[in-house]
Amino acid sequence: MRLSHRLTLFFSLFGLAIAGGLQFNHVRELRYECYGVARTMAEGTATAVRDLVEDQARSGNFKLLGRNLEELVRQSGIAQVVVVDHAGRRLVGRSDNPDLLSREPHPGAAIESVTDGIYDVEQEVNLGSRGRGSIIIGFHMTPLQESLHQIAVQGVRFAVMAFLAITMLAWLFGTHFGLRLEKLVPRIEALPKDPEAFRPIRVDASDDELSRLVSAYNNLGATLKREMLLRRELEREKQELAAMLVHDLKTPLTVIRSGLALLQEQIADRNGDGKTRIRAVKTNGGAKHGTKERTFELLEMSTSRLHRMVEDVLQLARLEEVSGLRERAPVDVAAMVAACAKDFALVVADRKQKIEVVLPKTPPPSVLGDPTLLRRVLDNLTHNAVEHTPTGGTITLRAAAEPGHVKVSVSDSGPGIPQEARAHLFRKFFQRDLKRHVGNVGLGLALCEKVVTRHQGTIGIEDAKPHGACFFFTLPLAEPALPL
Repeated sequence: MRLSHRLTLFFSLFGLAIAGGLQFNHVRELRYECYGVARTMAEGTATAVRDLVEDQARSGNFKLLGRNLEELVRQSGIAQVVVVDHAGRRLVGRSDNPDLLSREPHPGAAIESVTDGIYDVEQEVNLGSRGRGSIIIGFHMTPLQESLHQIAVQGVRFAVMAFLAITMLAWLFGTHFGLRLEKLVPRIEALPKDPEAFRPIRVDASDDELSRLVSAYNNLGATLKREMLLRRELEREKQELAAMLVHDLKTPLTVIRSGLALLQEQIADRNGDGKTRIRAVKTNGGAKHGTKERTFELLEMSTSRLHRMVEDVLQLARLEEVSGLRERAPVDVAAMVAACAKDFALVVADRKQKIEVVLPKTPPPSVLGDPTLLRRVLDNLTHNAVEHTPTGGTITLRAAAEPGHVKVSVSDSGPGIPQEARAHLFRKFFQRDLKRHVGNVGLGLALCEKVVTRHQGTIGIEDAKPHGACFFFTLPLAEPALPL
């Protein structure tokens, strides 16, 4: 429920309670006043009738008294008049309704508690020769009850009118504040999502809480927008600097790799047989054996790793610059897997490992995407599997068609990856002691995740059988068009 509706409901109920309470109290006071006037009039009428009865009783003419009382009842609207002696015997009784002649009066009952519609008033009277007696006069309560009912109806009408008026005022009041809040709430909700789209709200001249809230929102929004623009500028400068530095690293790396290859060729030429020879290296701790081949192998390995890191950084930066794919073409997944296995064949043979390719009899259908980026994903996953598979282990590359997509997986027979670390593997710069399962600077898997996501696919990790880790990614089939 909106705040404006809550305010309207609250003030309406509050006004109803006040108006109803005041009107109820007013009607109750009017009833008491009417009852009091009725009692006074009844006592006055009873006194006048008593005087008439005493005057007629002194002459002893009770027949004339009966005729006079009958005329009085007919003209005054009195319900019943009864004259009794001191022993309670009825001497005279007259009524405007014959059915009331047998009625038993109830003098002394409160006017508010009358149940049969007649209010009885009793006064002592001097009956002359018959001694003392009493006169009981019954008054019809119907006119009084009708008047009280009209008062109650008017009170209800006034209460309804007051309630409607208060409800209207409450609605105007609640709408006034509710509309001001409704202008502010969506702005506050949208501010964390896009601080750059912040636009200040005009502040009223009043100094109420809502105006202060609007002012606080304007200050907060301006601060967030300024900080966001500053942070974006700093991030852009940092990315440009990192890209420039990484790009500049490619030149010396290329020179180093070329120099290493040239030195290796020159040393082989000096030996005459195209092979370098083993020589012993003496150290203080004893004799150790090394080879020029191992030295160049380590240099080549380190240079290749550094070159891979530089390429990962550059490729990741390019992907973050655009939201789509730079190139899109049909990709034969089976051919890509076979080519990757062939390129890594010499590497795994040197490490005394095995690489296997598992493809179905029916080649999986093509996918649509950037062939270079997809091959980079497969190379990164295969390289990680080679790095973390022990001597004698096996790296397995698989590709198979599944409903709606093609699944490619790379399994190793290494130590595996703990469950608690799997949710963070594809974050940039994630490093942790996972028995070397996350190496380098933590960009390879982040690059894989971003490339697969750009191809509208998924990437993940599961356990390999009988042990090890299995990285997989899925790619949609070539029929759906991907956005550039």
